[in-house]
Amino acid sequence: MNKEKILAMVSEYREDSFFTGSVHDFHVNQIEELLEVTLPDDYKWFVKNFGHGGIGGVDILGVSKTELPTCVKFTQRYREYGLPHSFVVIENCDEWVNCLDTASMKNGECPVVDWDRFGSSRIKYNNFYDFLLDQFKEAIDNLDD
Repeated sequence: MNKEKILAMVSEYREDSFFTGSVHDFHVNQIEELLEVTLPDDYKWFVKNFGHGGIGGVDILGVSKTELPTCVKFTQRYREYGLPHSFVVIENCDEWVNCLDTASMKNGECPVVDWDRFGSSRIKYNNFYDFLLDQFKEAIDNLDD
């Protein structure tokens, strides 16, 4: 259900969006191998269909046109500051990052948590689709204001 809503938003707000474009399974497998995690199905869907990007300034990390996927680059950088190994950075918000908590995977989904350099984290969304839908809705509301 949320997948259809996300696709409708991307279609409607195409002029206000930026995505690097679809990628092959190879890239998803590369992320999992480099970070030593299993990604949730909903995030895999996003990466395969959009690569990296978002609507209205939202910038979801994934696979861009660089050799190293952006989610890998940011995750590796934040691991140097104590980011738990099971977290995958999907959005950089400066003071904190939004991450997939792959250690809490259930039925192919995992929660999205925020994390800061002080080591605190809390669950923000039950899954990536809910997170993405909310991020896009908020960005669209800001565009319409």
